[in-house]
Amino acid sequence: MKPVASPLPALPAEALRASAGKTRAVVIGISDYQDPQIPDLRFADADANAFANFLRSPAGGSLDGDHLKVLIDSQATVAQFDAALGWLMDESKPGDQAIIYFSGHGDVETKTRNQHGFLLCWDSPPQSYISGAYPIFFLKDVVTTLSTENKARVLIITDACRSGKLAGNSIGGAQLTSQNLAQQFANEIKILSCQPDEYSLEGEQWGGGRGAFSFHLVDGLYGLADGNSDGSVNLMEIGRHLEDHVTPEVSPQSQVPMTVGNRTEKMAAVFPDILAQVKKNKAGQPPIFSATDSRGIEDEVLATVDSTIRALYYRFKNALKEKVFLEPPGECAEAYYLRLMAEPKLERLHNSMRRNYAAALQDDAQQAINDLMAMEKTDVNLYRLERLKKYAPYPRLLERASELLGNQHYMYPVLQARKYYFEGKVLQLESPINVDSSLGHRLLNIYHKSLQWLPNAAPTYLAMSTVYDNIIPNADSMLFYAKRTIEIAPSWTRAYTSTARRLIYKFMKHQDAKELIDQAIQVDSTSPYPWISLSILESEANGNFSGAEQYLLKAIALDSTQSTAYDALGYLYFIQNKTVKAKQAFLKAIETSKPLPSILTFLGALHSNAGQFAEAEPYYKMALEIEPKDVNCLRSLALVYFKTGRVEEGHHLIKQAMGYDSSAWALLMVGETYMDAGWYDKAIDLMKRATVLKPNDFFGWGFLGQCYSRSGRYEEAIRTLLHTLSLAPHDLYTQNDLADAYRLSGDLDAAREAYLRSLI
Repeated sequence: MKPVASPLPALPAEALRASAGKTRAVVIGISDYQDPQIPDLRFADADANAFANFLRSPAGGSLDGDHLKVLIDSQATVAQFDAALGWLMDESKPGDQAIIYFSGHGDVETKTRNQHGFLLCWDSPPQSYISGAYPIFFLKDVVTTLSTENKARVLIITDACRSGKLAGNSIGGAQLTSQNLAQQFANEIKILSCQPDEYSLEGEQWGGGRGAFSFHLVDGLYGLADGNSDGSVNLMEIGRHLEDHVTPEVSPQSQVPMTVGNRTEKMAAVFPDILAQVKKNKAGQPPIFSATDSRGIEDEVLATVDSTIRALYYRFKNALKEKVFLEPPGECAEAYYLRLMAEPKLERLHNSMRRNYAAALQDDAQQAINDLMAMEKTDVNLYRLERLKKYAPYPRLLERASELLGNQHYMYPVLQARKYYFEGKVLQLESPINVDSSLGHRLLNIYHKSLQWLPNAAPTYLAMSTVYDNIIPNADSMLFYAKRTIEIAPSWTRAYTSTARRLIYKFMKHQDAKELIDQAIQVDSTSPYPWISLSILESEANGNFSGAEQYLLKAIALDSTQSTAYDALGYLYFIQNKTVKAKQAFLKAIETSKPLPSILTFLGALHSNAGQFAEAEPYYKMALEIEPKDVNCLRSLALVYFKTGRVEEGHHLIKQAMGYDSSAWALLMVGETYMDAGWYDKAIDLMKRATVLKPNDFFGWGFLGQCYSRSGRYEEAIRTLLHTLSLAPHDLYTQNDLADAYRLSGDLDAAREAYLRSLI
C-alpha cells in the first residue's frame, strides 16, 4: 500500500466554512495505470492526496466535498476527468477560484501529425492517445472558458513530466507535453513541476514516498514559503521556495520547477497553528537522500549502446542492490561506475548514476540513524559486536558518497557529519571498556568534528554523553550533553530513558533520573521505555519491588514484543530470588527478540546460584560466543570453574576479564567472584583498588564491607559499612549488611538498631 499524506488535525467548523463556495478544485493522481504498457508511478496518488488535504485546510480554502473532486488511480478515467472539469466550468462564477491539479504521465502521440500533448488518465491506451487520453488543447478550452467567460481565477498545477517508457519517447513526448502546458492559455496562474527538458523526480526521501515537487509545494503553501512573514504565500514566494528546495535536493539531476502568472498573486493564507504543526513534524528529522527512478531515459539511452556496455550497466545496478560497493577490486559498483562514466554514449545517465550510487553508499548509515531516532528494534537491540560489524564500513562509504556529490551539494555537510559520527561509534565499540581519558578525549574530538558539519545532530550529542558514562565518568558532563540532545530532539524518548538509567546505575542521581523519566512519559506515555526506566528507579532507589513489577507489566501491555521489558522483569525476580518467575521472564525475552548476552548470563546465574553448575555453564558459553568481552559473563563462568575444581581455567577467565576492563565496576565484579569463591584476600585487594578509582561510589565500599564481614574481619566491616552509609544514608542493603556485621561481632543491640533502621 502506498503511503498517503496524513490529513491535519480537525479544524473548527467556522474555519471550514470560511471560504466555502468561493473555491472549487479538481485533483487527479494516478500511480497505478490500467494498461501494463504504461509504466506505473510510485507516489503520484500520495501527492494528489496531500494536495487535497491542503485544500481541505483553512490555508487551502477549507474545501468540503461539494467543492472538491478528488480522483485517484482507477477513479481518474478520461470520462471522470472530463466530467469533473465540466462541473468546474458549470459551477464557477465571476470572482471564484478554479484549481486543477494533475499528477501522472504526460506524453505526445508519435502517430499524430500535430504532436498534440496529452494527459494520460487511468484508462488511457498505451498508443493512439487521441482515442483515449485527455488532450492538452481540450484543457486549454476549459481554462479559457473559466478565465474569460466565467471570469474565474484559474490555478493549474501539473506534475506530468515523469520518466517511463511511453509511446512518445523517441520524439521527447513528455517534454513536448510540458512545453504545451507551459504556454500561457489566458490569465491563469500555472505551477509546473519542472522545465520542458527535465523529468519530475519522486522518491522515499520526500515524506516517506512523494514527488520532490509536490512535497515542497504543499509544505510551502502551508507557510514555509512565507519569506516575508506577512501571513500569506504569493506566487513569487512559492516559486522561490520550490527552486530553493527541489532543485538542490534532486541534484546532481536537474529539476527546476516553473511558475507562470502574476508573481504577487496570493496563493494561500498562513495559519500559525497549522504552520507550527508542519514545523513540529519536521523538527529533529535527519536529512534524507535516496535514489530516484529514470526508467524512461534509461531504456532510451541503453538502446544506443552495445550489449557489453548494457551488461556492465546492469552489473552496476545489481552491485548497488546487493551492496557490493568498493570491494572486491574490479567486481564492485565502484569499478563498474568508473568504467561507465568514461562511456560518452551514457552521458544522459551519468547524473542519475552518480546520484543513485551516492544514495546507495549512504543508505544503510541513514537507516541506522533513522532506526535509533525512531527506537526501532533494528538497531536499538543490537549487541556490541553486531553493531560494530554493521557500523564499521560506514565511514568509508560515507566519504565516497561525499566525493561523488561534491562539497556544494546540500547533503555534503550531513554526510561528513555522519562519517565522523560513525567513526566515533566504531572506535567506541571496538575499544576496551575500562576508564581511559586519552581514549575519551580522542572520541570527543571526533564527535566535535561531526558537530562542526551538523551542529544540531542529536545522536552525536547523545554519543558524547555516553563518553562521560564509562570512559571519562562524569555525571554533570553526561547530563549536560544528554540535555542538549533533548533540546534538539525533544520527542526522542531514548535520550531521556538511556540517560536516566545511567544516572541510576552509575551515578546514583535518582532525582535527576526521575525528572528525565517524567519528561519521557509526558512526551510519549505509550512507549514502553519510560515505564521500564521507572521500574528500575523504583527497585534500585526505593527497593519497591512490587511497584517496579507493576511498571514492567504496564510496559509489556504497551508492547508485548519488547524484549527489554521481559529482561528487566527477569532481573527484578532474580534479585528477589524468585527463580522460576525469573527464568520464565528471561526465556520470554529470548522468544520475543534473540538470545542477548545479558539474558543468557542471568539464565546461567539462576542455575549457578542453585548449585547447578553443569546447567549454568552452557548459558555462559553461549553468551561469550556472542560477546567475548562480557566481563560479567567471564567472571560468572570463572566462578563455576572455581566451584567445580577447575581453578586454572577460572584464573584464565579472570585474567581475560581484567584485560578487557579494568574499571572500578569490573574490579568489583571480579572481586565479588573471588569473594563468592572464598578467596577473600584477592577479593579485598580488588575492591580496595575500586574504591581508589571511585572514592565516592558507595557500591564499592558496600562490597568491601561485605567481604570484610564474610572473612570474619568484623571491625573493619563495620567501619567500612558506616562509611558506605555516609555516602548513601538511605541504602537498605547496606543497613542490612551493617546489622549482620554487628550481629556476627556479638553486638546485638547495635545489630537490632541497624536492622530497625533498614525497615524505615
